[in-house]
Amino acid sequence: MVTGVLAQREPEVVGVGREAVERWHPAVRVLFRFGFVVVGVGMAGVWLLHALLRTLGVSQGAVTEVAKWTALHPLTDWVGTHIFDVPIDYAVTGSGDTAAKWVSVFTLVLVAVPVTAAWSVLDRHRPNYARLYEWFRLLLRISLASALLLYGMIKVLPTQMSFNLERLVEPFGHMSPMAVLWAQSSLSEPYEMALGAAEVVAGLLLILPVTAGIGSVLAVVVALQVLLMNLSFDVPVKLFALQLCLFAIVLAAPDIARIVRTLLGRAVDARTSTPLLTTPRGNRILLAAQVLMGVWLLCATTVEAYDGWHTYGNARPKSPLYGIWNVTEYSVAGEQVPALVDFREPPANSGMPNASERFRRIIFDIPQGMTVQRLDDSLVSFPARIDTDQHTITLSKDTAHQWKIATFNYVQPQPDRLILDGTLGGRPVRMQLDQVDLAQYPAVSRGFHWVQATPYYR
Repeated sequence: MVTGVLAQREPEVVGVGREAVERWHPAVRVLFRFGFVVVGVGMAGVWLLHALLRTLGVSQGAVTEVAKWTALHPLTDWVGTHIFDVPIDYAVTGSGDTAAKWVSVFTLVLVAVPVTAAWSVLDRHRPNYARLYEWFRLLLRISLASALLLYGMIKVLPTQMSFNLERLVEPFGHMSPMAVLWAQSSLSEPYEMALGAAEVVAGLLLILPVTAGIGSVLAVVVALQVLLMNLSFDVPVKLFALQLCLFAIVLAAPDIARIVRTLLGRAVDARTSTPLLTTPRGNRILLAAQVLMGVWLLCATTVEAYDGWHTYGNARPKSPLYGIWNVTEYSVAGEQVPALVDFREPPANSGMPNASERFRRIIFDIPQGMTVQRLDDSLVSFPARIDTDQHTITLSKDTAHQWKIATFNYVQPQPDRLILDGTLGGRPVRMQLDQVDLAQYPAVSRGFHWVQATPYYR
């Protein structure tokens, strides 16, 4: 790492007295130029640009278009087509590990090679980049802080891993590794909030130069833990987690080296750094700007996390029929459909269920959706509109409810019983549902115990 080399090498000094200047080794200068282009401009700079555009209220469409060009379009398209033979699609999918993102990083490295070569030729007489190195570290600090504050706040206000009722009835083996991670994290708000608090603290410490050292060390621990989870549970944010880990390691390398020397009982001198600007007043103004930037990022990420917490996080509204309901009776056109499943038949596809397909359970969680569990335990969710005044449920293929697939009238003769009567796929369907007592699931009812006679493991 550039920082490790700079921290441990003995400086070569050219000149004497006030004209003395530290001269970096030529290889260190080349490595710094390459790292500045790839890590500083291409990764940290691009992330910070996108983050600031979001906090300034720029539309998602505009941010996506900017992201397309900062991914070096159309050069990335050419690399994807002619080198990797994969189509490049810049559409936002929720995944950070799309082919477009991986190929764009490869393209960035390719571009950085001639840029570094030209820079090295044109600036070959410069003895060092001490001041630019400090600006490089500032860029990494602010970029890493913005990412940690964002991901931390959506955990402090439990949003990233929100609790979903369907996880209580979905077989463990049917869940993907990522779903398992999300489910186990969402079952304990204090655990998720603690994970977020560590990220927020690291992000805040990175804002000020005086606390950036301990902040970068904490950021290494946090980033490594996130990277380990993403790699272990196949979370599609591996590329960005690697980048954040790289930012943290570059920032923390000098301080980690000093910590190791201290633990070995060796003397450690006070750390010195080159001022970012040449005048004391300029540096004071820059320090104030860093504080304002930190306050802005904290406020912006808190507002974003708060909105998400109330929209799709644990503070989101609940369905008026909230709960898990067992389908105890099911009839199509007056004919009872038994609760049987023939496992010799191929499993049902992931599309909308048809009228003759017997349901096992219906889960009402969010107001605008409904989930059906089939007899083979598979789950399918679709948009729903529940009118509590007319006592109707409308199921559709789209959130605008232009393509309706079912309409039901419902009555609730008892608090734990529901009767649905209507049409599904053009055929008359009647269902009787009995509500499941959520206390029967230890995952939500077990609670916390200081004293336990034996381990509760079942």
